[in-house]
Amino acid sequence: MRCMFCNSNMLESDKSKGLPVTIPGKGVAHTHCAEADLVKKRVFGNIHLADMEDDDLLELYELVQVEVNERSA
Repeated sequence: MRCMFCNSNMLESDKSKGLPVTIPGKGVAHTHCAEADLVKKRVFGNIHLADMEDDDLLELYELVQVEVNERSA
């Protein structure tokens, strides 16, 4: 069984890339490889930032700023 991102053996004793995780509908991957892929694609939770329209992205940005300011006050 190989990681779908780095193609290395998932069953090796080397855990430096993290434990195996199942990506629903895709396959298996190391935890760190899967997280790096999400960062590269700019995905947070179920939000695909790279796919958002500019107006929606700016609105989200403003909402996040308001929330951060409320919590730090």
